[in-house]
Amino acid sequence: MEKLIIEVKEVFGKILETITEYGKKDLQYLIVVNKLNSDLLKKVRPFVRKFYGKYKKVPLILTIEEIKDGLDVFPLEFLNIKLNHNIIYGKDIFESLSFDKDNIRRELEFEFRSKLINLRQGYLESVSDKELKIIVDKAIPTLLPILNVLLYLKNVKIPESLDNILDKITKEYKINIDVLKKLNSKEKIDLEETVKELIILLSSLGEILDEVEVN
Repeated sequence: MEKLIIEVKEVFGKILETITEYGKKDLQYLIVVNKLNSDLLKKVRPFVRKFYGKYKKVPLILTIEEIKDGLDVFPLEFLNIKLNHNIIYGKDIFESLSFDKDNIRRELEFEFRSKLINLRQGYLESVSDKELKIIVDKAIPTLLPILNVLLYLKNVKIPESLDNILDKITKEYKINIDVLKKLNSKEKIDLEETVKELIILLSSLGEILDEVEVN
């Protein structure tokens, strides 16, 4: 990490505010600066290519202003960073962020309905078990950030383990989430049946959100 910090500081200099890693299943990196223009982007491109070559992922680069102004537009994304982040360098600008729960619920509804449509289309377009398995394998990494936010809406502290998160979702929303528990346990599954259960789950969660009162 010390080498990473040195490399990032060399590229961004005095405009660097924070280097953060976030996420649980798949760590991502966020670099926050106090300004960003086209000249700087050109300067940063070689660093980004080098970063990808080493970590096999591209860091997200944002300004402080973009984060603060984006809380009402991308509340799920920034809330999940706040809930699951580790500051590598600089100050923690996420701890003090506050979110409007109505904005969160609106984006959640959009996410559930869009993911339901994408899941159905993916199923219709799949022509092999291999393609179905890709769809199924993406389920937990795709839904985990949304599950975290569902608990946040209920003012529930997010557990560390996925098993506990799933148990809390079942308790708070009174919904059958066994399909995700099966996927998390790595037990043998029927791909067709699993996709069917995922479709039912997404549809049910979308309907439940229509009735959820936030406070």
